[in-house]
Amino acid sequence: MAHDGKLGDRVVGWYGRVAADKLEKNPGFVSGWLDFGYKLMTEKSKRLPDGNLHPSGQKGYALFMQSVVDAYTDPDDSIVTSIFLPTQIFRALGVKPLTAEAAAAFVSGAQAEDAFLANAEGAGFPETYCSYHRALLGLVNSGVFAPRKMVASCSVACDANNLTFRELQRRWDCERAYIDVPYDTSDDSVHYVADQLRRMVPVAESAYGRRLDHDKLRQLVATSLKTEQTLLRTIHARRGHYLANTMTLDMMEMLDFQLSLGLPQTDALAEQMLRDFTSADAYQGVNLVWAHVSPYFLGSLGAMIDHSLTSQIVASDMMFHQALPEEGKAFGADEPFEAMAESMVKSCYNGPASRRAHTLRRLAEETAADGVVVFCHWGCKETAGAAQYFKRTLEEAGFPTLVLDGDGCDRANCMEGQLSTRFSAFIEMLRARR
Repeated sequence: MAHDGKLGDRVVGWYGRVAADKLEKNPGFVSGWLDFGYKLMTEKSKRLPDGNLHPSGQKGYALFMQSVVDAYTDPDDSIVTSIFLPTQIFRALGVKPLTAEAAAAFVSGAQAEDAFLANAEGAGFPETYCSYHRALLGLVNSGVFAPRKMVASCSVACDANNLTFRELQRRWDCERAYIDVPYDTSDDSVHYVADQLRRMVPVAESAYGRRLDHDKLRQLVATSLKTEQTLLRTIHARRGHYLANTMTLDMMEMLDFQLSLGLPQTDALAEQMLRDFTSADAYQGVNLVWAHVSPYFLGSLGAMIDHSLTSQIVASDMMFHQALPEEGKAFGADEPFEAMAESMVKSCYNGPASRRAHTLRRLAEETAADGVVVFCHWGCKETAGAAQYFKRTLEEAGFPTLVLDGDGCDRANCMEGQLSTRFSAFIEMLRARR
């Protein structure tokens, strides 16, 4: 849930404090209170969109809000999944997917994450655990987040997935599917993952009491492949153009292309992006490629990026995790399980860190980026362990790289002054190099 301006900060801060104050004694009230706020913000995104955004930005914002609210408030027909797990199977069943990151981002956007993080820690989940997953577990442990009939996760790319989803299954006594994605990116790996996805179908059918519509699945996969190609075409259109985006929007649109991939409105979003960026004004500020999540709630960083003529995020590796075209795609919608499996196997978040480094370099080259920011989110060993390798590889290719340590969910775990100072100095250095 985004907010603008000092008045907005105060209102949202009050809203979050009410939730935190009531959590221990009245979790039912907090659940309804959060639902009300999320639905209100969803309506606002549709009826009073941010006029500073391109039309695609307005679409992306509204799509994210609607998809997350629909899943968050409908326990009977929704599922908690991990990021990078294909959601088309669940969409073909009429089930709405929700990731841990999206659920936690809503709580953080409401400035209520402290109470849920503390609740999870009180239940035995360590402070060193990913704050997105701790926030979700706090929602569940407090009783604010209702049980789901099924959870599903994969080994790409978060090492918190195994523990979190096993815990959700234990607490809810629900069905669980886990997709093991091999490190190797061969066709054998694709077939291995496709077979696991096929075996997930009867589990989901049993959980929700309905049969999979295979024609709808093929249609969803066909639309997904088209959307991914359109999204890749926007990379070059971003070069030298004003994107009018924000850190919040960049995260929302990345999740749109995870949670809602295959839907017509997501395909329309990619098409609108291409039109908007192709015709956008020239941009004279600093262009940044961003690796991993972003601390969208830090106002001092937002002031330098959001709708800014000084610097902007031109692309991120999470949105463009399929951006290695030399690998190609061998499977189409006529083999939907293989096509979904291929997207998992060939994600730059699977395999060696060199795949992400290659993707970041390609994004920087094709967008003519001035530099790269690698954000090491608290608890994410995948990114933190490779950050210095990314920096060395990218700087050898001529792209100055800043590694920032922080938290994409927990405000209290971000040293805003230090982050802001280092980021500002980096931007000034990039401006001087131009």
